[in-house]
Amino acid sequence: MLLRIVLFICLQSQLLTGSVFAQKIWVLRKDKEGIKISTRQSDRSKFNDIKVEMDLPGTIFQLAAILTDVDNYAQWVYSTSKSILIKKITPNKLVYYSEFNAPWPAMNRDLYAVMEITTDSIYHLLKVISVGEQNYQPPKIDFVRIPFSKGLWNITTVSENVIHLIYVVELDPGGSVPAWIVNIFSTKAPLETFKNLKNKMASLNKSVHV
Repeated sequence: MLLRIVLFICLQSQLLTGSVFAQKIWVLRKDKEGIKISTRQSDRSKFNDIKVEMDLPGTIFQLAAILTDVDNYAQWVYSTSKSILIKKITPNKLVYYSEFNAPWPAMNRDLYAVMEITTDSIYHLLKVISVGEQNYQPPKIDFVRIPFSKGLWNITTVSENVIHLIYVVELDPGGSVPAWIVNIFSTKAPLETFKNLKNKMASLNKSVHV
């Protein structure tokens, strides 16, 4: 059950600024089913940064539709029990709220995040940035509010029906969870989440195999 404690490491909502790609060296931790998961020591947290890299069937517009459909995150984001749209600021910027299951005796986590999407239809690029907003609303009694999260999705088009994804996340899940436990099992949540995402994209592109 301790593996599930890393549920909040792979939250759809958290995304990094470009500085995440620089500095310390990434170490490949898992390469399975076309999904590469790497970690590195964080400059801002005691919890390791995580990077996921993979090819997906489909287009940047299909992926953007999945990422903005926050009400259905529980279908594919690991250990997400609830996710709802709070506010649409612009057509490309929104605020959402998510709740995440954690194994006993750890308390469940929750998160408010601001997500912004940029699409380049000429070069077929997609960039999604999401930043946790710890103080967006007062904390709930039965949840630990995730105090820090930033992340970045960078998606490029490989061919007409294949895209390449690089996802980087940096966060502190809060509470009393030992960092060494989260860091040891930090590939579980990303692997399950991105397997589910790949299946969702594949269901929209049944004739494409990557």
